[in-house]
Amino acid sequence: MPVLTQAQLLQGWEGAAGQGPVARAVALAAAAGGGSIAEAGELPLGARDALLVGLRAACFRGDVECLADCPGCGAELEVAVPLSDLRRPGGGADGTGEGEVCADGRRVRFRALTSRDVLAVAPGGSASSDARRRLVVRCVLAVDGEPVDGEALGAEASGGAAPDHPGLTDEVLAAVAAALPSVDPGADIRLDLTCAVCGHAWAAPFDVPAHVWADVDACARGLLADVHALARAYGWREEDVLALSAARRRYYLEAIGT
Repeated sequence: MPVLTQAQLLQGWEGAAGQGPVARAVALAAAAGGGSIAEAGELPLGARDALLVGLRAACFRGDVECLADCPGCGAELEVAVPLSDLRRPGGGADGTGEGEVCADGRRVRFRALTSRDVLAVAPGGSASSDARRRLVVRCVLAVDGEPVDGEALGAEASGGAAPDHPGLTDEVLAAVAAALPSVDPGADIRLDLTCAVCGHAWAAPFDVPAHVWADVDACARGLLADVHALARAYGWREEDVLALSAARRRYYLEAIGT
């Protein structure tokens, strides 16, 4: 992935700022992949997050620094996560992001979740049990070889109601939900951690979009602070400041006492 210029990084930050976590992740993925918002929204969640990891690797150096609370003793731990730990292969036996399960006497073909699915059901990113059910229904492509419009059925299955399809029983939907990580391993990254205080070991979920956004947000705000200081001191335009090398910009900032 090519390194974004600082102007491009600011543009991506501006497009993502003020949005919910899912829409923000889509906007950053679009900036990282050079595609449209609509295209990024159709990517499996793992593919979207892989673009964000690539963006993090291309634009920032070093590990991802984060905090984790030990579930055993409650200690707060500082964790440095190498980017290599966040990369996952594409899912599905044939790499298509699709899979099949057999449950309750039914054979069900399904696909990986996308950001568009999440935005349609739980735009804020926090899914209720009803929303999770609807998300699973949206993933269904076929039952016993017969095509199924899972997105339409997912819209109908609101308020805890069963979808209007005899093959999508609770047992079938539970099997599909359990199999989703097999077709999109990158959508649910967990890190194996061990507490340095009590020795407790656990698998901690890692929110790729949240951590990448934190780095992008901090960098963008730092760039804008530099632009503000140098524009105020010298009357330079934003593009003039961003065109300076890091060393020359630092010199000018030191010269004006910033």
